[in-house]
Amino acid sequence: MPEHPSILILGYSEAAMYLRQPEAAHVSAIVAIHGQREYSVETSRATHALVLQFDDSEAPDETDLEQRARYGIRRREAAEIGVILNPPTEEHARSIIEFARRVGAINGVMLFQCLAGISRSPAAALLCLAEWTGAGHEHECVEHILKLRPAAQPHRDLVRFGDKILAREGRLLSALDSLCP
Repeated sequence: MPEHPSILILGYSEAAMYLRQPEAAHVSAIVAIHGQREYSVETSRATHALVLQFDDSEAPDETDLEQRARYGIRRREAAEIGVILNPPTEEHARSIIEFARRVGAINGVMLFQCLAGISRSPAAALLCLAEWTGAGHEHECVEHILKLRPAAQPHRDLVRFGDKILAREGRLLSALDSLCP
């Protein structure tokens, strides 16, 4: 695979503790993702930072009636307890990919952080890695993310949006589905 920044995927608490350590001096870029009732890490130590706010919830495919119905039920249930679901959008994926393009040549570590480091941040890391490595390396990219974070279950909808933006014609999503059923 082509050269790219080292990737570190962590949950909020792990990332906050890591950034207090001396080795955090190597963190040159941070992608911090948080929901409406979550926190993101302090990004001022990194030269480059992208902070996004969206929840770890399903982004319904408007062409899938069953998925839209399930999402409608979840939105109503969430509203009953005062929560407004804010799933990822294509614009979030676009922001991540554009950030990857800007920082792909940096030296150092790129930290990806969400609440648990399981879904949103691995998906963001996967989109960046797919951008840096180019078409044809989708399977290797998913394998690399799973090697870095074995418990990862990259957010499928964020990956779906990135696949479209990167014009991978479903290959990134297919690689994800084959390795993370």
